[in-house]
Order: sequence, then structure tokens, then C-alpha cells
Amino acid sequence: MQAALHWGLALHLSKLHWLALLLCGCGAAVSDSEPEALTSVRQGVIPVESFRDSFNGANNANDTGLNDNLWARQSGTLAPATYTRVPGLWYSAPPPSIWWAQVNHIWHPNTLTFHESPSALRMDKPFYRDASGAFRLSFVVEPIVGDARDSSNWASVMLSSSSASSAFVANADIDFGFLVRSNGGLSIFDNGTQVDVTPASVPAADRYVVSLAVRDGHVPGTTEVLGTVNGTSFFATLNGPTALPGQAYLYLGAYLDAGQVTRFDDVVVFPVVDHLKHYGYFWAQSAESGAHLDEVTAYTNLNFVQRPQDLAVCAARGVKCILETRWQFFEGSTLLPNYAQNWNALVNTITPYLSSVGAFYVIDEPYWNNVSYNDLKTCVDTIKSTFPSIPVMVVHAVPSITPWLVTPPGVDWVGFDHTGPMSQVVSYANTLRSTLAPNQKLWLVPQARRVGAYTTDKDVAQANWQYYDLARTDPRIMGLLNFGLWQGEEGDPNTLPQTVAAERAIGNELLRR
Repeated sequence: MQAALHWGLALHLSKLHWLALLLCGCGAAVSDSEPEALTSVRQGVIPVESFRDSFNGANNANDTGLNDNLWARQSGTLAPATYTRVPGLWYSAPPPSIWWAQVNHIWHPNTLTFHESPSALRMDKPFYRDASGAFRLSFVVEPIVGDARDSSNWASVMLSSSSASSAFVANADIDFGFLVRSNGGLSIFDNGTQVDVTPASVPAADRYVVSLAVRDGHVPGTTEVLGTVNGTSFFATLNGPTALPGQAYLYLGAYLDAGQVTRFDDVVVFPVVDHLKHYGYFWAQSAESGAHLDEVTAYTNLNFVQRPQDLAVCAARGVKCILETRWQFFEGSTLLPNYAQNWNALVNTITPYLSSVGAFYVIDEPYWNNVSYNDLKTCVDTIKSTFPSIPVMVVHAVPSITPWLVTPPGVDWVGFDHTGPMSQVVSYANTLRSTLAPNQKLWLVPQARRVGAYTTDKDVAQANWQYYDLARTDPRIMGLLNFGLWQGEEGDPNTLPQTVAAERAIGNELLRR
């Protein structure tokens, strides 16, 4: 397998001295720009990233800039953190030339670049999993700068409990290895063993924006990886032979040929994300499921309610809610002939509470329930003509999610619910995302009951963290709306203490409370 990776290439690590003049970026200017802002003061808790390196403003004449200007270009609780050059090879070798890894090269300003030959770097400060048990990383990379996007050469990001690794992505001492090829291929390695990635590639691009999370899987002895590359999400399961360490060193690497350059930017450990805005539950207040809004208000900000009187409860609590409108428009799957009169009556009823309407929920799983596109669009257009600035939400059943799915353009938020494993959730999310208009935001619907692939409280809790992992990595995802709590014995919160605790922790973290 390793022979396939290096294509039989045996590059010598030393080069003729004249190459130094070609590779040196000594003319790169030093920037006085401030590091990127990391926090938001809009809510009570200000999150702080563990580490970010913008690679801005290093003096390339100082050891090719690798560890120059760290106080200005880095931020986070681990900053400043130095780097050490390591071979990046599958065999024992001395450290590579200083020219092979540079920062702020004159031709590649404000980036980290690898040149001419496979090599790697180790960040010299290890870091621990977060409180939820995950490692989280994000970075921007161009595996081969300026090529035709047809090369199988790659850039890699690795985690290892060892500070002595040579940092070849498929070596056994790499606990988790991820690579993206110039042609968009993705590979993940588990202590030297390549594992399946779903999907195995993303559309080829000049650069790849990557965000990922690694945590223990719900099956004992496994590790699961969720991430997004350029708007395509991916999933993989690692099966050992060793468990994911509690502490790891970050390694960055490149596999490239003479004359090629790999470029990294904005490498982040435990990134702060701002695209997730909402967290809540289906059926928080309804005739069927009862009154539960007070149970979850402390760690949610947008919950589903069924009736105008439920919306009045939201208003009394000073919170926004998603109001169902199904019964004003449909009987079964049939659009009511008096829908306009029903809608106007609802508008009049909810006018005193209008400031508490966070969104309108049209009808659950419309196409699966045999609602036609035209009838759905009529409903959506009627709502938007009255309240153009209030979002309209639709959640699809997974049998409806095909490449040919068409959601009315007036729908602002689009979600889906599924009780299967995360590999299937990722696949459906990718398909649904591909059908949406640019202005439409994606929602996830985590399971909050024992059903499908998750049959124990521990499994459901772990699945909730994985949904959150996925949502964090994809800037198209706007919120999570949990489904199943208070739904029969399988959703009894008294029998799901780990699930409820996970959801409370997720909500507090997402909403910065």
C-alpha cells in the first residue's frame, strides 16, 4: 500500500546549493496586519480557538520564516507554538532542508508552503480532546499550486500521540491521517491502514477548505470522522488497532515532485464557528406531546410549536418559535379550497405574538405525504407574500431526497430527518445540498429517541454529538432541530439522561451560553 502511495519515488533529501536561491523567499515583505478576530461578544460566553496560524507577516529571511513573527500571526490558547521540520517520508531520514517548508515566501505571501520534495512539520505543542471528546481542525490547502487539478499528489494533516513521528500519512504511528489530493481525492488512514471514506472524492478545485472532527464512535473501539471539504461532507470509521489518543501532536505534510509547491493557510485547532444560529426541538409545545418549552428554553433558542396558543406561550417566555401551518392549508395531502381564508384567520390570531415567530413550518415531509410541488409552492408563496422577512421551513423525508428534488424557491430553510447511520446522513446531506438554491440554508434533524441505528441512550447521545460535528464543519448548515424527545417510550427524557445531557451541552455551546 505504501509503495502505491509513493509511486516508487525515492527522492534524495539534499539538493544542490544553487537551488536555495531559487527557493528562497527572502524578499517577502513583513506585514503589520493584526491577527484575525476570533470571538463574538453578541452572547454571554466568548469562545476562543485553541490555535490559529494565519502565516501572515513572517520574515522569510529568518530561517525561511517558519517560526518568525509567531506572536503576531498566531492566536489562541496554545499560541505561540513553534514548528519542527520532520522528514514526511515512509522511511527513516534526516530532517529536510530548510527550503522545503517556508512561511511568507515572496511568491506565496502569507502562507505556509512546501517545496520540491515530500516533507512535513510538527506543531511542537500537543493538545487534548475537547470536553465532548473530539479533536477539531480546519485549514485551507492547495495540494499542488497552479497544476491542472489532475495530480494525485497530496497535502496531509495528521494527529499522533508521538512527538517523534516522521509524519508520513500512512505510517503506523499516525493515529489519524487525512489527505486531499490535487484532483480532489480524499483518503483517511488509521494507524497505517487506509479506511473507506464516503464519498472518496470531491470536485477538483484550485484550493480546498477543510473542516473536520474526530471522536470515538458509538460502537466501542471505533473512531468516527465527520467533515466537509468545499461544501461536500464526508464520513469515515476507524477501527484501531489503537484507540484515539487523549492528547495529540498536529503534523502538516506534503507529497509533491520537484518543481511543485503545496500551500497551507489558516490552520486552526478547535475552530470557532459562526454559521450555526439555532438549536431546538420538534414538539416542544403541542397538543399531542404536551408542554415542554420550559424544560428546554435554557439551552435552546428556536423550538417547534403547533398551535397559536402555543405561540402565546413562546411570547410569554420571550422566545422565538417555529409555528406549524399545516392545518390551515392541507387536509391530508389535499390543498384546502378555503386555505386563503384559513391563513388570514391565523394571521389575525397570531398578530399579538408575531415577534415570537422565528419561522413558519409548512407541512412535514410534503412529497412523502403526496403533496404536489404546485400545492406546496402555493402554500409557501402565500406565507411569504404576507411575511416576506420571516423564514419558511420544510423538512423532507429521505425517500424524497434525490438529485431531482425541487424545493419551492420561497422556502428559506430546508432539512431532512433520518434514523440511519451517519454515513447515510452525510450522503443525504450532500444530495439535498446539491438541490438547493444559493439562498436556501440547510438544517439537520438529530434523533432524540432510541430508534433505527441508535438503540441505547449512549448511542443516541453520541449521535447527537456527531450531528453537531457535521453541522460545525459545513457553513451551509444553519441549525439543528432535534426530533423524538417526548415521543413515546423511546423518547422519554427520563430514560435518556445521557442524550438530554449531550443536547444541553450542545445547545449551550452552540448558543454560547
